[in-house]
Amino acid sequence: MAKTWVKVGGAGACTVAVLAFLLNQSTSAAPKPDLKPSAHWVFDADAVAGKTVTDRAGKLTGTLLGAPALVTESNAGAYLHLTGPDDGVMIKTRVAPDAPFLPKEALSVVAWVRVDEPTEWTGVLGCFQDNGPAETGFIVGTNKKKFFFGLSTKGADDGDGKMTYLESKSEFARGRWHHIAAVYDGKQMQLFVNGQLDSTSTEQSGPVLYSKSAPLVIGRYKDDNEDYPLHGAIKEVLLCPHAIAADQVTSHFQADKALVDVPSVVPEGPRFVVEPYLQYVTRTGITVMWETEDPCTAVLEYGTALPAKQQVKVEKPDTMGEVALTGLEPNTKYFYRVVCQDAQGRKLEGKPLTFMTAPGSNDAFSFTVIGDTQRNPVVTGKVAKLMWERRPNFVVHCGDVVDDGASKAQWTGDLFKPCHELFGRVPVFPCIGNHEKDHPHYYKYFSLPKPEYYYSYTYGNAEFFVLDTNSKRNLKSDGEQYKWLEKALAASTAKWKFCYHHHPAYCSDDDDYGNTWKGSSTYGDVRVRNFVALYEKYKVDVVFNGHVHVYERTWPIREGKVDQKNGIVYVTSGGGGGGLENFAPTPPFFKQQFRSDFHFCYANIHQGTFDLKAFDQEGRLFDQFTIKKD
Repeated sequence: MAKTWVKVGGAGACTVAVLAFLLNQSTSAAPKPDLKPSAHWVFDADAVAGKTVTDRAGKLTGTLLGAPALVTESNAGAYLHLTGPDDGVMIKTRVAPDAPFLPKEALSVVAWVRVDEPTEWTGVLGCFQDNGPAETGFIVGTNKKKFFFGLSTKGADDGDGKMTYLESKSEFARGRWHHIAAVYDGKQMQLFVNGQLDSTSTEQSGPVLYSKSAPLVIGRYKDDNEDYPLHGAIKEVLLCPHAIAADQVTSHFQADKALVDVPSVVPEGPRFVVEPYLQYVTRTGITVMWETEDPCTAVLEYGTALPAKQQVKVEKPDTMGEVALTGLEPNTKYFYRVVCQDAQGRKLEGKPLTFMTAPGSNDAFSFTVIGDTQRNPVVTGKVAKLMWERRPNFVVHCGDVVDDGASKAQWTGDLFKPCHELFGRVPVFPCIGNHEKDHPHYYKYFSLPKPEYYYSYTYGNAEFFVLDTNSKRNLKSDGEQYKWLEKALAASTAKWKFCYHHHPAYCSDDDDYGNTWKGSSTYGDVRVRNFVALYEKYKVDVVFNGHVHVYERTWPIREGKVDQKNGIVYVTSGGGGGGLENFAPTPPFFKQQFRSDFHFCYANIHQGTFDLKAFDQEGRLFDQFTIKKD
């Protein structure tokens, strides 16, 4: 398959000439009917210039998001290739319901699309809001296996809008081109796939119901609180203010029907659902995990140089792979690679990755802190990239790693996918939050010291104590974790002691622990505050938590007041992607620094010096502090 790749953002004269030559080799088998669209975006060299996408039918010029590539192939023509977490086309960031270009009484959306990596939600074209019970507008997109047409109308309005998601009966083929058409005539929703009527619904009727404001975007499932990219390609998109007749849909498909015969760009064979990632590193060991779509055997290659000469074989076929390496050299860089094989003998070769074993007590090391990634893969990906750029030794995650612990798609798509580069080279040590719901997925995807919902580990000259502060746990002095923590802290000989859990002992949030705009607050979780006596008794240095989606650093606290000499610093780091929160209108006694922004923390330790810096989602430093001890 001959390809010419053009990174959107500019093209030289030579590249344009090549594109023009290839575009003259039309894939059309028949003339295209005039569907009389109000907007028509075609992704070729004539329409895409720099970051601008011309609307051939009207004035709805689009702006490229992220860094998609304009690609031309001899057998598929030109298209926009969407591979990054930020890729898409923004037509309008805010659209009012009376916008003249929005379809009102009827609508049609027609597109040529290719899905390379299916996810739970993606968008082809939409202008909608689906925020809890408030459901308005329209969206055409895909889920893990099928196309869908989402629509909200005035005839089905239940007070704040009700959206019907009409799903195709047929499944799409990954990596292959499909022609889709979503049609609404005021009484019936229709979804066509490759020129044929595939599914219908009469749940909606009357004019389209729009919200007061919504984005109009191509290549993303995007509203005010969700933003999920399409991983694949889009050739063209049409928006019509009327219902297209079935024969017109068929004719439009027939004009370029040769596209459906273009071979899949996705190779056959096993695929990673979750690429290889690292767990529980020690001075002499580490755990490597991965997940494949179908059961596979595997070989884990590892060594201190490439090609790696040592191997561990996984003989029993499974979708989930886990290998605990032992007998490694301390403070040493290793290369590793996972090679899987399915029942048909087809191989999946992972890329070579690296890890480093834990150092000794006199060596310097660093770690990053993040919390509440929840369900915002775009922000999570940005923050993960910034963390990886600082090359930490490991990652502390303060819980709410996903928004719904029961949703496998969120684990694979919202956590591991945007973090694959970071987690593939740096082990992550999480604590469990309330959004994980203590679901088996937490224990499936993380391999931690038993019983896993609480545990401890040593790294360098520091020891970390991890707790489960969710409501089902007894956090009082007669509880299992309290007794364990006291015994573990008493036995610790580490120079630095850190504790972390999801819920805060102290925080300045405005409404999680009482509405501070109307009344009083406990300024933290009183259940968690039971542990404070142990923290102070055994001289814990810093306590990390998430749950509140902000950054906050307290003054050193001891016995309920600021004590700069003997107090403990409490750091809230809940800025990994969850919706940002606010602070109380008046500051409590312990407040030193806070910021409502997506962020992460970066900590360095060498012998008696601990230094922590906080960076926002753009990589800008906004807070730091240092602790020194003899």
